[in-house]
Amino acid sequence: MATTTVEEKGEFTFGDLMAMHMLHQQQDAARTPKGIQLQAQLEHVQDTMAQLELPVSVHLLQHAMSTFHEDLPHQHVCGGECIYNSRGTSTPASSIYSATQTADATTDASTDASIPIDNFGIVLPGMVYRSSYPKKENYGYIKDHKIKSILTLVPEPIAPGYQAFMDEAGIQHFQVHIRANKGKVSTESCEMSRALRLVMDRANHPILIHCNKGKHRTGCTVACFRRILDAPMDEIVDEYHFYAGAKARLMDEVFFEGFDLNLVMWMARQEGWVAPEQVTPPASRFSFMDCIRAMLPEL
Repeated sequence: MATTTVEEKGEFTFGDLMAMHMLHQQQDAARTPKGIQLQAQLEHVQDTMAQLELPVSVHLLQHAMSTFHEDLPHQHVCGGECIYNSRGTSTPASSIYSATQTADATTDASTDASIPIDNFGIVLPGMVYRSSYPKKENYGYIKDHKIKSILTLVPEPIAPGYQAFMDEAGIQHFQVHIRANKGKVSTESCEMSRALRLVMDRANHPILIHCNKGKHRTGCTVACFRRILDAPMDEIVDEYHFYAGAKARLMDEVFFEGFDLNLVMWMARQEGWVAPEQVTPPASRFSFMDCIRAMLPEL
């Protein structure tokens, strides 16, 4: 059956008029220079995802069009506003190399110094924290937060000075290699599952999660943890961008949006992060009267 457009009806309701107005606005906007650029950006994002053979949700596609990512060339239709809004934390984080050099260097700073760690953040007060790679001047800050466990997400050997600090402070250390998503999604679900199990284990709390700069690997781990807690995806993405700033990577977001939570939900239930799964018993083949007759054969 042929469909009839609003204009072909001849008679218009208020809803029809509003629909026509919105359609004409969209058509006019698409013909503007900004609309043309937006369409080009949309096609570019779609082509990028298609080349990488990655599934992407409509939500993530819209987000990629309006938010700056270092791994996705941007047309800056927004006039640079997206970069301004993607600045992240103001304190630049140090790399693992400078951190390990500082940890072993002979300086005037003592392990009692209490200087906040770059990109430090509270995930859950008193339980889970995040940061960049700690330096010697941050050791006192770690003690101030009574950190019991530290989870390092990079594979490089731990500096002797850093290890000595953890040993002296009685901090247990875990190391899981979370691969960086550079140009493609490289993070392995099995390794992320392992990291999340350590984060969810309440016996490890308070726990500090860190990588090199507290942006990508740490950001993905925290984002997956937030998903376990059923946080809204908009809030998860905003938190990721706050710490990653202009270094945000779309490949990180593709990973943590698509991570299969079923891999870790058993642990989440066991540790009380989510409610136990309700098991519905199968429907009985017998009626209520059948059950009565079974108990009272004389009926």
